[in-house]
Amino acid sequence: MPILFDDKIREYKNNTLSYDDLKLFPDLGFDISKISCQNAVAYAEKLLGKPVPQLPATLYMKYYRDGNRSEYEKPYFERRDGAIMLILAELTEKKGRFTDLLIDYIWAILEESTWIIPAHIRQNHGNAPNCLPDAFDQTDEDDVRQIDLFSAQTGAVLAWIWYLGGETLNPVTPVIRARILSMLKNRIFHVYYEVKDEGNGWMGDRGETLNNWTPWIVSNVLNAIMLCETDTEKRIYALERSSVILDRFTKDYPEDGGCDEGPGYWGVAGASYFDCLEIISDMTGGEVSLFDIPFVKRLCEYIVDFNLCGSVYANFADASHLSGGSPALLSRMGRLCKSDKLCGYAAYKANKSSFNNWSSSSTPYRSFKNLFEPYPACQPMPLNPETIFYPNLEVLIVRSKSGLSLAVKGGHNAESHNHNDIGNFILFNREIPVFIDAGVEQYCKDTFSSKRYTLWTMRSLYHNLPEINGYEQLPGKQYHAKVLECENGKLVLDLKNAYPEETGIKSYIRSVSLDDTCFVCTDNISLNKPGMISFSLICAEEPENIEPGEINLRNADVSVKYDKDLTYSTDIINLESKLKNEWHTETLTRIRLIDENVVSKEYVLNAKTI
Repeated sequence: MPILFDDKIREYKNNTLSYDDLKLFPDLGFDISKISCQNAVAYAEKLLGKPVPQLPATLYMKYYRDGNRSEYEKPYFERRDGAIMLILAELTEKKGRFTDLLIDYIWAILEESTWIIPAHIRQNHGNAPNCLPDAFDQTDEDDVRQIDLFSAQTGAVLAWIWYLGGETLNPVTPVIRARILSMLKNRIFHVYYEVKDEGNGWMGDRGETLNNWTPWIVSNVLNAIMLCETDTEKRIYALERSSVILDRFTKDYPEDGGCDEGPGYWGVAGASYFDCLEIISDMTGGEVSLFDIPFVKRLCEYIVDFNLCGSVYANFADASHLSGGSPALLSRMGRLCKSDKLCGYAAYKANKSSFNNWSSSSTPYRSFKNLFEPYPACQPMPLNPETIFYPNLEVLIVRSKSGLSLAVKGGHNAESHNHNDIGNFILFNREIPVFIDAGVEQYCKDTFSSKRYTLWTMRSLYHNLPEINGYEQLPGKQYHAKVLECENGKLVLDLKNAYPEETGIKSYIRSVSLDDTCFVCTDNISLNKPGMISFSLICAEEPENIEPGEINLRNADVSVKYDKDLTYSTDIINLESKLKNEWHTETLTRIRLIDENVVSKEYVLNAKTI
């Protein structure tokens, strides 16, 4: 992808606004007196009379002891959500009844020994094996050298409280805002300005391949600098530094605008990149703007294209199939990028009663701007039957007139948040799952370790793919597909190189298509010598076995036919709480279709609505 900021960086010297000249949200207008969040008042009322969630040292150590992330992260995020909701409730009500609890929440966050969660802290910055952080001294010589996703988010949350909370907090005690500023300078600004090439891989100083961490962190750090940094030279340097880092991110981003991390991570990848563009525009009074660049428009429109139907999205990688952008964000993207697709989609998704509500998120700038975004005035544009192909991402999306919708991917097995899933497909009948990508369980210590591909959700055995001669796909960029054809709702892939050589594949061509009446997957497989092929199909319901070669999925109202000579069996996959909630079931079913002593054969799988 071409560098986007290269010819813009020199403009910062003359166009960066001083702190005193900054006008927030110049395209909308920002007025603190107009903040009105009744949902924040309702949330804050539930916190009254309750203690601030506790974060003891033993809870921090729990991740290193048993791999559990959620027990520490739950109260950690409750503190941040509580703090922002309390300031919003106080700004809405202006009665003072939330101020003391707000101060307690802020004080607790400021007293945390680190804002970095246990799963992200560098191993050389703690006391193994229990790995408590060793950064205590908040002076100019403090040894804080790292920013992670959620320390950056914490900085943005506290920056907004500092910026908005003068009239609320100063009459009680000016110490709170003074300490916020001190902590931001030591834990966020110092690292961003001074620390390079020291393991903050998301900066790309060592030539790392970057992912969602980069725009997600940059957007939150820039947000805090915009609101709290009063030195104009440092504001200019922050913009220059941010632009270099963001160009490293887009350098490897697919030119078609596709997010290889899936729709669930687009919200903090492509969408956070868009947040960065907005903040840069704010800090330069609109003089540095990239909204009219076609790549930016494609990057934003991705989330519309990957919406299969209703609330369902094509969820390859570690993504939920229910993830999408808020209508206010999509409306703003459409407005600034001049995209009729985004504007119409936002109008279709929008609900007037909740459009400007506060939504807690890890991107506070976006949430605040959503409060002021005007309700879309354009004509709602629902999803229509359509065929869309992302050539760099190698993903085909097809929505048919029958209500069936398909996503199928090529790619390689070193994508960000990768699953070993080359050639995998997803099929829904309206919003009811037929064949699925299960997604990912609650993150734990093993999720991003050398044990990642021992987890069932990451393995090709638990995607809609075959095991061949006892071999499954392996991780690595050398395991990849080759696109042979893509037209008329059909993607044809050469999958020979998706499997290790030991598999003994002579050739493997998979063709996946959807037209207005039928889904078809055709596998032509030739082996060097007779062997066994075992296909997997992952379903959110237990199929009804009608007869050899035919099953029904009653909930999905779909009939499935396959080669009747294949041996049919099913496995039950028990789900943990996250996936239970996502798929609204206790279990998934894996269909196994097995053929033995195969040398060369064509297999056809089709599905039609009943």
